[in-house]
Amino acid sequence: MKLNKKLCLIAAGTAAVAAFPTAAMADEGVYVGIGAGVSLPGDSKNRGAFTGAVPATDDFGAIPNGTPLAWDTDFDTGFALSGQVGYKFNNGFRLEVEAAYSRYDVGSHFDLLVGGANIDGVDSAVLTRGPANPANPTVGAVIADGQGRVSNFGLFANVFYDIDTGTAFKPYIGAGAGVNWVDVDFRPSGVEVGSGNQAGIAYQLMAGASYELSPRAELFGQYTYRANGNRADIDLDLLPATLGIQNHQSLLTAGVRVKFGN
Repeated sequence: MKLNKKLCLIAAGTAAVAAFPTAAMADEGVYVGIGAGVSLPGDSKNRGAFTGAVPATDDFGAIPNGTPLAWDTDFDTGFALSGQVGYKFNNGFRLEVEAAYSRYDVGSHFDLLVGGANIDGVDSAVLTRGPANPANPTVGAVIADGQGRVSNFGLFANVFYDIDTGTAFKPYIGAGAGVNWVDVDFRPSGVEVGSGNQAGIAYQLMAGASYELSPRAELFGQYTYRANGNRADIDLDLLPATLGIQNHQSLLTAGVRVKFGN
């Protein structure tokens, strides 16, 4: 999905309830919310294998089909957006549907392993199968200039429990599960190494606090840990191989909820 389509889905999900009649406020009832903040992605230990044999050259040996391939990637801090439609019960529980988008850039790749051997110090021509040349950069130098990005769009069903403190301030905890679409583009040193997108089951754990501004509106701040259950597989363009990308992130967000009474 393109960014504008994802943002439209978030906005539409949030606005859908805005047409509900706004009767007198009660604790129990429908609410909508929007949030924004930063994404702090965890490193990815990318793991895959060659799907075809790479022939030998005068300078480099052959790479058999099925040879393991791996490298690690770290990411820069990104951003996150979300919209929620939920229902609050008088017993402290809330049920919620959330649309969430996040994006972050690649920081660097490192520790490229082929068949378990680290080739960061090898001439980068080993990847392109060109001739070796002392003027060529090493594999490690090429992939250290990360470039590329990862974006996520997820739809989650969440459950929360608000802790009643008898004040306008209410801590809460929550958990959710859903589907997350991961879009990966790896371009170290501007070279299109691999890209792809894949949907997978994801889960999230949340903790935060809200502050009631009025019977109708409240501010909230939240920490979320979100992760896909399985790696997102992409096909590599530079090599005949597939690679599984780990996808997990911590999110720090703040936003506002507007409540509608029954």
